[in-house]
Amino acid sequence: MKFTTNQADAPDIDTFYKKVTSKADNTMGIMVSISGYSSVARKEASGDRTPLLLADHSHLYLVLSGVMGLADVIERIRRHASQTGEAYLAPTNFTA
Repeated sequence: MKFTTNQADAPDIDTFYKKVTSKADNTMGIMVSISGYSSVARKEASGDRTPLLLADHSHLYLVLSGVMGLADVIERIRRHASQTGEAYLAPTNFTA
């Protein structure tokens, strides 16, 4: 865990991807960046069968404010990733 003011970028995603894919089959990893992700990082984390899920401050706000539970937020991102290959889904794009 590290705290930076900069957005997570491609090298951060690459390092995390290597850690996740070195574990057992079907392992997924959730990366939380309070500062968000660069467009390159989002692209690098996404793809067919991505094992990565990306969350940022807006996701944490939903949980900490009591709007949604953590499991529900993660499930929305996971479902989106499994349907589209995109590792990030902004809460503003959550559907009922």
